[in-house]
Amino acid sequence: MKIKEIVLGTNQLDAIQAFYVNRLGLEVAERGHGQLSLRAGETILSFHEIEASAAPFYHIAFTIPTNQLSEAKRWAVGRGITLFSNPEGQDEFSFPAWDATAVYFHDPDGNLIEFIAHHSLDTATEEPFDTGHLLRISEIGLPVREVPGAAADIQEAFGFQRWGGDGQQFAPIGDAEGLFIVVKHTRSWFPDGSIPVIARTRVTVEGGKSGQLRLEDGRYELISV
Repeated sequence: MKIKEIVLGTNQLDAIQAFYVNRLGLEVAERGHGQLSLRAGETILSFHEIEASAAPFYHIAFTIPTNQLSEAKRWAVGRGITLFSNPEGQDEFSFPAWDATAVYFHDPDGNLIEFIAHHSLDTATEEPFDTGHLLRISEIGLPVREVPGAAADIQEAFGFQRWGGDGQQFAPIGDAEGLFIVVKHTRSWFPDGSIPVIARTRVTVEGGKSGQLRLEDGRYELISV
């Protein structure tokens, strides 16, 4: 599964643009009234402005080359990004079941952003790490009230399979190239302990059966092309 576009909400569009353009170096694909679209490798990352009283919160992950986690860390810190570290000072997190390693940080909205190196993918490069090595967005968090039902709906609609997880509190659906991270809305995010928010999200993917699915009273719009 590959994620082609993600549309998220924000109440500080200018700050979001400054972060993703000046810090991460993403190219602006389109900027209109209350709307911003950025190119993140193979994915378009879009934000639309919402009312100031709303407080959306999201988790997304960018895939980086399998051999460049250390380089990506140095690059991010050099661009003024503060990496998350736990109380023990750990800032790299390994996922043996996925054969992957990741680092985390936050954007101006407090969204949990991840750089993940999937070691099962043939993405190694000897080039110096830069923005062009943000290959795609490969994860989008989807907190839900009832994980088994939501996961079953996604699997039935698009033909994707669960990729680990217990299926009750945590059900990643897809594969190493792209994942819907379906989680219980009361289960805190790893590794920073932040509490998920069910916020309006539109995701367009490819690789499964064509179709459209709405979840959580229409707040999630999932499209497969």
